[in-house]
Amino acid sequence: MKNFGLKPLALIAATLSLLSIGQLALAQEVYRARLSPMPTTPSTVNDITGEGEVILTLNGSTLTVEGHFSGMSSAATGVHLHNGPPAQPGPVVHALTVDQAPAGTISATLELTPEQIEALENNALYVQVHSENNPPGELRGWIFLRSHFDNL
Repeated sequence: MKNFGLKPLALIAATLSLLSIGQLALAQEVYRARLSPMPTTPSTVNDITGEGEVILTLNGSTLTVEGHFSGMSSAATGVHLHNGPPAQPGPVVHALTVDQAPAGTISATLELTPEQIEALENNALYVQVHSENNPPGELRGWIFLRSHFDNL
């Protein structure tokens, strides 16, 4: 009987480790929200400007949010994650961190509830940026699985 030593065991362990890492990578889902002007009242139609993008990565129940915006009519005052199906406003579920300027970044690391994960998977969450000139909201973008945009 030959003694193969520890090399085959190390190779097996390394292979299993890589498989585990691959499974973790597959467990992540990447979402995207395109931010655009969204008037909340008829009087704000001509006053809102700007654009942006937010990339959201779901790993288990942890949602990492990274984005940017520019060209707003005034400084951002806050940004929130809302629960509401496309084209329908809904309640705030999380506050995000935002640069308080007409252009800047958005970020957060959030723990989602099972209900919030289900809303994310069903396109029922959106990001809304509020500004000095438009406190109810200047930019808004519904969140969709990124692969949806990769096919466009």
